[in-house]
Amino acid sequence: MTVFSVSHSFCFILTIALSTILSNAQSIKPASDRLDAIVSYPLVIAIVVDNEKQLRSGVESKLDDGRVLNSTPFWVGLSPTHARPRWTAASGIWTANSFESISKIPTDKRPLGAWFIKVPLPIDAVGQGLWIQGERYELNWLPDPERTMLEAHTQNTNESLSVFWEHHLDSNAASDPAIIEAISDYYQDPFQSWRARLITDGLNPDRTKARDIASGHHQNLDALDLELSMETPGADLLRDLSRQNEARWQIILGRIWLIDPVVAHRLKNQLMQTAQFDNRVLPLWPSDTTELARLAHDLLSPFVDDQTRVLRARAWLDVQPRALAWVTDDEGQIEADSKRFLATITAISLPQTDGNSLFRLDTPSLANASSPELATLPSKIATPILVPIDPIEISPTNPVLETQPVRIRVARWTTEREVVASITPARAPYVRIGPLLNDWNMDALLNNRPQSGAIRSLNRSAAGIFRKTSKPTRSNQATGWELYFELASSNPQSTNETLNLWIGPFTNPLAVWKITPDGKVDFLQGSRPNIGLPIVRTQTQNDRWIASITLPHGVFDQDMQLQLGIDRIDSESVHTSWPRRMIPGQREPGRFTIDAKNFDELFLN
Repeated sequence: MTVFSVSHSFCFILTIALSTILSNAQSIKPASDRLDAIVSYPLVIAIVVDNEKQLRSGVESKLDDGRVLNSTPFWVGLSPTHARPRWTAASGIWTANSFESISKIPTDKRPLGAWFIKVPLPIDAVGQGLWIQGERYELNWLPDPERTMLEAHTQNTNESLSVFWEHHLDSNAASDPAIIEAISDYYQDPFQSWRARLITDGLNPDRTKARDIASGHHQNLDALDLELSMETPGADLLRDLSRQNEARWQIILGRIWLIDPVVAHRLKNQLMQTAQFDNRVLPLWPSDTTELARLAHDLLSPFVDDQTRVLRARAWLDVQPRALAWVTDDEGQIEADSKRFLATITAISLPQTDGNSLFRLDTPSLANASSPELATLPSKIATPILVPIDPIEISPTNPVLETQPVRIRVARWTTEREVVASITPARAPYVRIGPLLNDWNMDALLNNRPQSGAIRSLNRSAAGIFRKTSKPTRSNQATGWELYFELASSNPQSTNETLNLWIGPFTNPLAVWKITPDGKVDFLQGSRPNIGLPIVRTQTQNDRWIASITLPHGVFDQDMQLQLGIDRIDSESVHTSWPRRMIPGQREPGRFTIDAKNFDELFLN
């Protein structure tokens, strides 16, 4: 069975292309070397063809007993849709086009995909092979998923299989917008609809049998069926492809439970893993669909015994992330006595069994401490931890920011993160601000790729500068400082467009100002409402809006240092921030510290 996923579509198409190149006399053949046939299910497979005109009259196949099976080929493809950045990857529109309709579309204009056929295997064909153009293919016959329920009656366990199937994501978690979006995408994807069902009904085979009965938890359980109920020639094929992939994972989970219920629970929990981020529950389930396809392929292999099957499942579980850690803030808090930065690193422990995990920090600032920084982390809850960082002076003539490594250990998991350890000196002509970064997404966080998906396209980006706009004087160095921003936008006059400036310490800002394209400024929160409002001048153009923001004197501390964080919501409701990426729903951005006291020294008498 060839698995085609949204995030690895190009790899799939490359595989199909290579199979086509390597094919010799046989002009039509399956794209996969192994065909998994499920008892009582039609067989839906991808095929490669030398000349697609051969598909005009359909594809004929035969069973070992000589019965002829006719199949209509369909081009199954994905048309990506424009989607704003979000926590889980967006999908697109899946279609199955007949030969007649797809042949009218130039090859380079087609949805990205491949040819598929549905072979109507009769139930009494179990044990037979399939012949296509004179070539025999052994079928890997798999039992109907409901058979595991029958076999389970012979098992002497403390839990019934029906209880195992009922386990799914709880209603509180499933109500988060990120999870709702993911469920909606998966339901519309015939290759990943099994994930939607796993989350909403536990992938229960009883629900497969009674799809027309509305679920009390999710009324739109049959969303995929509804999507495909339109007058679409290939709707039945997409529906059968979806159910085939669901059945494969039902067979996998059922088989593992019959062999080792503990491993089955671990596997199911991992496939729908979530974590608590402040007041949100976000998915942290495996996102690499290619790796999941390999796992499914191995677990359904006819050449492994039960022990090997469980060992393969355990091996996959053992390489899943056991913890995550990222820098939330570098310079937003300062230790009063030592003047060290108190950076904020957020960590999540992801143990596969319940219980807290020992957390340890190793930094240069703690090198001479009598004992390491130790704490315990609760399971699957994002926990902020303050890390002392010794400031590093940088050359005034070459202000390259220095970083310090922080070594993080959660149980046996170890990683290292770099924290900015230098204050940026303001130097003529300006200090660059930005670009503003998209919020973290699930793939980037799971794979520790801070730059993956972080930068918006130029026609949606935002960046600025910090500069001095008035004549320098020794008597009042805090006068005449300005932030200048250019914010590209598809609709610069949209009421969605907002720019928020966070002044002062992280978690305890002095002031937070909301600025809109019409030049309006609102004080949102802060410990010093009497700090005054900035003077804002804005202008809008066809593709951007521009803001010149003169800061009040009180934004600087006694050392002429400014702690600054920025976040924005654009016309498409996309959230971005600076200087660090934020987790969706995070309360405030991190801070960047700018030292402005020596900006004018070259010009003063």
